[in-house]
Amino acid sequence: MRKNISEIYLAIFIIAVIAITVSAYLLTESSTNIFPSKLGDMSLAFYRDGDIAMKEVNGLHGNNPDIKIENAYIANYRNNPDSKAKFWVSDSKTSEEASSLLETMNVRVGKTGMFSDSTPMNIEGIPVYFVTGKPELGLYHYFYAKDKRVFWIQIDNPDEAYRLNFMREAIKRI
Repeated sequence: MRKNISEIYLAIFIIAVIAITVSAYLLTESSTNIFPSKLGDMSLAFYRDGDIAMKEVNGLHGNNPDIKIENAYIANYRNNPDSKAKFWVSDSKTSEEASSLLETMNVRVGKTGMFSDSTPMNIEGIPVYFVTGKPELGLYHYFYAKDKRVFWIQIDNPDEAYRLNFMREAIKRI
């Protein structure tokens, strides 16, 4: 009888440890990785956050000390050579700061010589800007603010309908 009680306690302990470990993993995974494993027909191939992502995203802003971001995320999605997407995302302290950063980006983007002037559009109720880039930069880029985040998404696929469907899903899910 005593042996059975010990085995029951051991089984309960093992189950509790497994449950806590799985819960901790899921909480950590969901709190750091903002990207779903699949978007449209593409799968998440690369993800980066923290200091490395902050350094890259700040570099895209020319390391301008006036641009303050709280965190950054980078992700690549792939399906085949014709369907790739890259995300650069930054967190601001407030949605107002995110909106201000978006407007700064929009004013500057066409003046860089690397991108066209932006074309405004509305996708899923979000104001989105579209630019084309030089071939070496990727040709199709969308950027927008949602809550406290600013998104820049490069989609390497010449099919406009494909890109817009991908954007709709990204806006809904991220």
